[in-house]
Amino acid sequence: MNTIYLKSTYEAPSEAVKAAAAEGLVTIVEQTALNADMLLAHSGLITGNQLDQNAMALMREALAAFLDAGGRWFFNGHMVRPLIDGMTQYRPIEAPKRADFDLASVNPHPLFAGIELSKLETNKGVAGFYGRGCNPLPEGAVAVNSLGAAKVPVDWVWARPKGGRIFSHAGNDLGSMGLEWKLSGELTRRMIDWARGGACLEPWPGSPSLPAAGLPLAAPETYGGMRRSSRTGRRIVAPSCGTYYHIRSLEGPRYTEAFDVICAPEQLTDILRPVDVLWVPCRTPAQRLIGQKAVIARHLAAGGTVVALGESRSDLWLPHVDFTGTPTNWWWWLDPAADLGVRVTEAAAGHPLMAGIGDRQATWHLHGWFVPPDGATVLARDGEGRAILYEDKVSTRGTMILSSLDPMFHHGSHFMPATTLFLDRFVRNLKAFADV
Repeated sequence: MNTIYLKSTYEAPSEAVKAAAAEGLVTIVEQTALNADMLLAHSGLITGNQLDQNAMALMREALAAFLDAGGRWFFNGHMVRPLIDGMTQYRPIEAPKRADFDLASVNPHPLFAGIELSKLETNKGVAGFYGRGCNPLPEGAVAVNSLGAAKVPVDWVWARPKGGRIFSHAGNDLGSMGLEWKLSGELTRRMIDWARGGACLEPWPGSPSLPAAGLPLAAPETYGGMRRSSRTGRRIVAPSCGTYYHIRSLEGPRYTEAFDVICAPEQLTDILRPVDVLWVPCRTPAQRLIGQKAVIARHLAAGGTVVALGESRSDLWLPHVDFTGTPTNWWWWLDPAADLGVRVTEAAAGHPLMAGIGDRQATWHLHGWFVPPDGATVLARDGEGRAILYEDKVSTRGTMILSSLDPMFHHGSHFMPATTLFLDRFVRNLKAFADV
């Protein structure tokens, strides 16, 4: 079976995916290049957690036809724009405790044969990467692996009545699990094999899983979609790449009122005004902003403001940004005496964007550091004294506020509460700044 590995990220696929492509087992396709004819010419599809679900929603009919013809789709992540009839919005476990992330088999699947699930349950001792909830089971779907005593179906497979199969893994990409045990490559190969028509559940299990109504899940949220505003004055404009974490952070009820415009990055040229604040959410696939580099440069030259959060490679599409990435230590807090060393600066105490933000609100983990230009205002530093959040009013006629922190990814993923504490204050402060 000919299978598409859909690439939505800026980063290259894993070595296992590239090796499979070299063998002709998968075809790596940039998501922007995918169209209905291409999808229908293949019989397998693998998508990751940076999937642009807004773009995919425009292909609902093609997706249904692909599955109706017997296609297989391996879906990684949170389904927040239900893309297939019968699927519903991702729901996290309500107020989870550590035991709620215990991983167990429900219906043994060949994809996990011989793999100890305990080796996938944590990452450097931290639970929650594998999953924190579920894409609720469609009618007739069968749970494969579950979380906690309630058996929340984090993994399931569905043989659709109209044809085709979907394997749903509601967490970080399955091919990134088991790194400590060198299992990620093997999981990727098995994921590819399944999408190519490999072994599934045969015979089909007869024991249905609990419906979402019987599980300890948070209530569904309302996501209002893209929007524009014609109001005069300064607006906060947020480009969304349609990832599940952008959709929840920008459209979810907690923060959505702060954003006047939510649009695709490619729409900025027709939307952005010099007085606007452009807020680029963290973990925006960098290629989406590289294509808008000239638009953003004009915005800054006209005196505009850009807020760029972490893991979006702002050094590739903003001027005068000197950034160095670092390996991430997300397990430091397992030692009660540990201190990551993040400190807000004295300058932050009087800065309007930092009101109510102290060391605690700015601490979860680190992805890198900056060398700001002379005259920039550093607002937070890492334990080595290096800038992780700063304001630059000297490099251009505009204002750039840059950080390597990635709160929207984690808030949007229902993971790491400190990030929500940060956003509760930063969003409010930026809105007040924009309304001045």
